[in-house]
Amino acid sequence: MQRTPKPQIYDDILLAKWVDETGPEAARAKAVADLAAGALPPWNRDEDKEIRLTSCLVRERLRRKLPEPGKAGGRLYVLGFQGLRPVVKMGSSGNPERQFEKYETQARNLGYALVDGWVSAPVGTRKEAFKQETFILTNLHMVLNGYIFGGRIFEWFHGHDFEQIRDLVQHPDVLLQQYLSMTSTTEPS
Repeated sequence: MQRTPKPQIYDDILLAKWVDETGPEAARAKAVADLAAGALPPWNRDEDKEIRLTSCLVRERLRRKLPEPGKAGGRLYVLGFQGLRPVVKMGSSGNPERQFEKYETQARNLGYALVDGWVSAPVGTRKEAFKQETFILTNLHMVLNGYIFGGRIFEWFHGHDFEQIRDLVQHPDVLLQQYLSMTSTTEPS
């Protein structure tokens, strides 16, 4: 016997009920605490509803508030995941929704859930966005870690704060200033 999938409206009603019962901020706080304490996927039990609700609300906010959705081009994004410790993913994409789904699935398989997210308006062509991503990632690693591990630029930041990374990605001039202030030598008097 083949199971018929639940209609999306059922999920929407359930999520709306959870939002009314808990509230987005309280749900996020409980989700982050539960994940940091070791809550494991699939998060389909009633006691894990805050984790599911938080991830769904982040995805929905990213979809609904996607800046200039009809405009083509590359976009920068920052995704915040929580497991035993926070992990932040920074990247660029011409199709951010597909990227979000891909990384959320990967993170879930490792015991992490999406708890924060930000996406930019188009920053140029896909190639220009990738160049900006490379510049930002290089400087982020230097500012946050003090080095680039093995000479490679990774897009994942373990144990770092989502808001700090998002702010630095939004303001690459501030990021560059921080990097330059770290590398400048003091002149002898």
